[in-house]
Amino acid sequence: MSTSNGPTHMSRRAFLRGMGITGGALLASAAVAACGGATTVPGAGEAAATSAPAAGAATSAPAAGAATSAPAASSGPVKLELWTFVNTHARWFKAMADDYKKNVNPDFELTVTEIAYNDLHDKLQIALQSGGAGAPDLADIEQGRFGGFLRSDDPGLVDLTDRLKPFNDKLVAARQALYTYQGKTYGIEHALTPVVLYYRGDVWEAAGADPASFNTWDEYLAGAKLVSKGEVKATAFPGHDMLLRQRGADYFDKDGQVTLDSQLSIETMNWILDLRDKHKVAAQAPEGDAWWAAVKAGQFVSQVGADWYAGFFKDNAPDLKGKWKAVALPAFAAGGLRTSCNGGTGNCIVKTSKNVEEAWKFQQYSMLSADANVRRYELTNLFPPLLPAMSDARLHKPDEYFSNQDLGKLFADLAPSVPAQYQSPFRSEMNSKLTALWQDIYDGKAKPADAFKQVSDEIRTAMATK
Repeated sequence: MSTSNGPTHMSRRAFLRGMGITGGALLASAAVAACGGATTVPGAGEAAATSAPAAGAATSAPAAGAATSAPAASSGPVKLELWTFVNTHARWFKAMADDYKKNVNPDFELTVTEIAYNDLHDKLQIALQSGGAGAPDLADIEQGRFGGFLRSDDPGLVDLTDRLKPFNDKLVAARQALYTYQGKTYGIEHALTPVVLYYRGDVWEAAGADPASFNTWDEYLAGAKLVSKGEVKATAFPGHDMLLRQRGADYFDKDGQVTLDSQLSIETMNWILDLRDKHKVAAQAPEGDAWWAAVKAGQFVSQVGADWYAGFFKDNAPDLKGKWKAVALPAFAAGGLRTSCNGGTGNCIVKTSKNVEEAWKFQQYSMLSADANVRRYELTNLFPPLLPAMSDARLHKPDEYFSNQDLGKLFADLAPSVPAQYQSPFRSEMNSKLTALWQDIYDGKAKPADAFKQVSDEIRTAMATK
């Protein structure tokens, strides 16, 4: 799963594997599994949620085993099955089920089935197309594959729009847009995924530059030239889609129309290439272990990444503890958006379930309570997209790896401006086509304008013949 569109060095799924995900989930291609795959955003902040509570505020969080806003107690035996492709999600759901059984319904039973990424999505789609035979009651669907369920007039998932109305002021609306299509919401997001700039504080400060003081990318470039010497580069290429979302656009607009070949999209890709070709401050990242070897050798001293990328550094470059820091993204223009988004997974109820109401009660307990969201962060490092959870003290402990920063405060402060992503039934297909062209774009064999127009025209043709 690529962290963003374009050649990348580490995926969020690889990160989750490092936290215990089954190896089979890594067999999915980057084309269909792109965590930060093509979607669309409104103007900066247009679909942002209400202001987050003060990030450092004290809260009276319940005990770790309790859940807030519990649904009404159920009566009688209830057996549900849930599918997920993430091992940490599986463990967390099992813990939530144990709590639910203890606090809500002693006759509740949840079977959590962990299935490899591609297998889960393919198996679920086949089950829904055949009337639900063999389908679970609940399922995690990764945002890069969610569009495939929308190719049918009936996605086979429960419309949660009305059920979620009492929670709309608590959820970051921009994240819920990933699972909303034609006015109907079918899933609940697991993570906020705000994008920030990670940087080697010691290297930048020694060069006389402080990314924490940069307000714009122009200011960043001036500092980047001070740290880029020989093999040392300020950064690897950031993902095109992430930066495009920061600029208030994406590969599809809110109406589902293709915008990959827009002038803003082309300009953004050329800006990324200029980091290497004009400014000499960037290079294409090597893949996999070679990337982390380069990071540990100090060859790349900043990187654009989502909240979950913090765990990559800890797992793969532990000896750099205390040297990295994080800050909001520089804006493209003074006063502009200082973040983006990348990744996501939604939890959905399958329409053919015989226990839709009980599944919804469990969703409220596990996905929509502040305590459950905090506990998920403690287990998975996914910062919650639920506003009441963001001020919990457990999310604001000084992080020794990141120079004792309160990363939770940074993420919470950015939450109201995280841009929305809009779904399209053709997102996976577009990602697949782009994957075949990225290297040619980076190598200068294909101009961004030509490559983006080629893919856009092919997708428009597919949409017209749907």
